[in-house]
Amino acid sequence: MRKGNLFILKRTVYLLIGSFLALGFTYSFYPKEFHSERDWLAPAWADTLTNSMVTDVKWIQDGKTLYANHCLVCHGETGRGDGESGFGLAVPPGDFTDAFTIAESNGAIYWKISNGNGSMPSYQDRLTDTQRWQVVGYLRQLQKNHISKSSKHKKR
Repeated sequence: MRKGNLFILKRTVYLLIGSFLALGFTYSFYPKEFHSERDWLAPAWADTLTNSMVTDVKWIQDGKTLYANHCLVCHGETGRGDGESGFGLAVPPGDFTDAFTIAESNGAIYWKISNGNGSMPSYQDRLTDTQRWQVVGYLRQLQKNHISKSSKHKKR
């Protein structure tokens, strides 16, 4: 092998090794919750957060308006994570109608809205405490609508 070819081969190997190391190094600095939507878990204490008003019809209507203004663009009209701004994000927006999210407590969802994660901004300073709970109420309504629609399709 000629000296020039050996130099090119060594340089290529070093570049590949460097690239893999840089990629692994970068990936390790992202919090685990950035790697997968299902890895984004609220702390256990968030399950203790409750608000009995999330089932109030007026709150759900107010939550729908807030959802339309703040969430719909990424999470979509039905909450499936298919909003037009959600496409192309490293971690796709959450699907509120999947079994994982349906099983989460109201407190966990409230905590996620409050704190945000990755492309999902924190709404702690954007929405009041009441408004974040209203969004939780509306998300639960979206889930009920989805379950009702799904069960009708299964009966056919």
